[in-house]
Parts: sequence; structure tokens; C-alpha cells
Amino acid sequence: MVNCPETKSAPLFSKVKYSIEEEGPIIVAYHFKSPENMGHIIRLASNFGCSKVLLIGDKDGVRHTKIKKVAGAAAGQIEWLFCDENNWKDYIPEKYVIAAIETTDHSDCITTVNLPKNVAFVLGSEIFGLSSEMLKECAHFYHIPMIGAIKSMNVSHACSVALYEWVRQNITK
Repeated sequence: MVNCPETKSAPLFSKVKYSIEEEGPIIVAYHFKSPENMGHIIRLASNFGCSKVLLIGDKDGVRHTKIKKVAGAAAGQIEWLFCDENNWKDYIPEKYVIAAIETTDHSDCITTVNLPKNVAFVLGSEIFGLSSEMLKECAHFYHIPMIGAIKSMNVSHACSVALYEWVRQNITK
């Protein structure tokens, strides 16, 4: 057993302050099936200072109580709403760049490009990813470098990596 000094996270985080001068990124979750992933995305979005989460898909076919349970307090701290494929762009300000987190023939490595300050990250469903129609709505395509044998990751983990890289480039420099 390793002996670790007793720490309390609240004092640490009360001393370290990061802030966003403008609205943060927007997360667009395209046809997620898992309420757990929806909840994780909402929590991550709140952690990283996003302005909202758009859940594209059928709001009646998912357990909202499960989403809220997984999101925890974040469910009340960030705007999140269901919308459909016809109106989701109405919730994204014009100054935002729409970018897919998806490996494509022409995607750029997320760590080697300058991510836009005002970005809407689009994440595909756990099973099918993003449709060709949805990919047409995106101005940029970013992939996450993976050196292991498995070249895919859980969608909430991919969101975490993308948001971390955005914060690293736009907030902590």
C-alpha cells in the first residue's frame, strides 16, 4: 500500500483559477444511444466551460433521469437540450466553427492544428459515428492520435480529449 499525504481538493481548486473571456465551446452529440454517455458529456462540458450541449435525437426514447444522475450537479449548471437534425444549427452562433471529432480521409490530428476559439465539436453516435449528411455540415475534421492497437475510444473519452486540447491551446497559454 502506498502512503499518500492527505489532500483536500477544494483548497487546491480555490487557489487555481482558470476563466474563459468569451463563450466556451459547444458540444453537439449526434444520435447518442446511451444516457450514460449523454450525462458524461454534459458533465465534461460543464467542467471545461462549454456554453451548451446539443443532443440531436429522440428525447422521448431516452431516460432523462439517468442522464441527470450521471451528469450530477452539472445538469443544472450548463444549458443542454434536445434538438433534431433540422434545427440544431439554430442554436449555434454564426461566429462558431463546426468541427467533427472523427477520423476521416482528410481529418487533421487535433494536437497539430490551432483549434478555433469559437468551436462547436460534433461527436457521432457510439455505434455508427457521424452520417455523411452530418459530416457535410462540418468545416473541419479532427482525429485523436492513438498509438495502440485499438483505434477507437468511447465517445465521452473522445470529448474529454478534444476539450482538454481546446483548453490547453486557448485558455492555459
